[in-house]
Amino acid sequence: MKLNAYAKLNLSLAITGRRADGMHDLDMLMQNITLADELEIVPADKISLQCDGVAADERNTAVQAARLFFRMTGIRGGARMTLKKNIPAQAGLGGGSSDAGAVLNALNALYGAGLSEQQMIDAAVQIGADVPFFIRGGCMRARGIGELLTPAVNRCGFSYLLLKPQEGVPTGPAYAKYHECPGRAPDIDAVAGALETGNRNAFFQAAGNSLQPAGIALCPPVDTVLQACMEYGADFAMMTGSGSCVFAVFPNEEKEERAFLAFSRRYPFCIKVHDTEKAYEVLER
Repeated sequence: MKLNAYAKLNLSLAITGRRADGMHDLDMLMQNITLADELEIVPADKISLQCDGVAADERNTAVQAARLFFRMTGIRGGARMTLKKNIPAQAGLGGGSSDAGAVLNALNALYGAGLSEQQMIDAAVQIGADVPFFIRGGCMRARGIGELLTPAVNRCGFSYLLLKPQEGVPTGPAYAKYHECPGRAPDIDAVAGALETGNRNAFFQAAGNSLQPAGIALCPPVDTVLQACMEYGADFAMMTGSGSCVFAVFPNEEKEERAFLAFSRRYPFCIKVHDTEKAYEVLER
């Protein structure tokens, strides 16, 4: 099976508290976008992964997801996986979580295991807090540590310019840094309402990311990217997740293209994307 595993944006992220175990309670609006990793999965006797440039062992979320699947189902088997990474690491785009969600969905289909979507969502949090979102995908409001999902509607029809500086931001240090420089918690109800009605200006006013100041403190080029986007005429620019990727929305295609051409020469990662209602897409069975 060949499939795309789509990235996500945090259209808003509010930290609402901290648990006894040190994890943070969140309220987020998450949206899949058309940037994707490419996966090929073939049933096999054992689990293996080929992937250039990243760990292909137990540290990789694709391997963790495969092991979780066989442990959950009791099926004796494996998977030969090939992964092409297009989603940059330490960007806040959920690349590793997306891979894990796609692997769980693909193996469920390939082996006819009959796991329900909710069973996979409940189990996926063992791999990472964002992984449940990538079982279902589209636009979702995510609460708890990210595992409590409610479908949301996004009628804004945004086109996004994604920009990532060379440096990344590891998730753990970003949440630790938050306590030194906390960001404003956006009103997620207001953001959700703006998305549902397609009111772009209301979205620009209400959206926010509690982790953005922490991301900037750990990776100052994030602030440079944010300022550059606004100087090039963006209506809105914000860091996604824990960073370091920034997404910008421009008022028209002409201004977006002008910024894209300029930033493509300046930043190692610069790409135009749109929303998608899919967490993953099967290309070939």
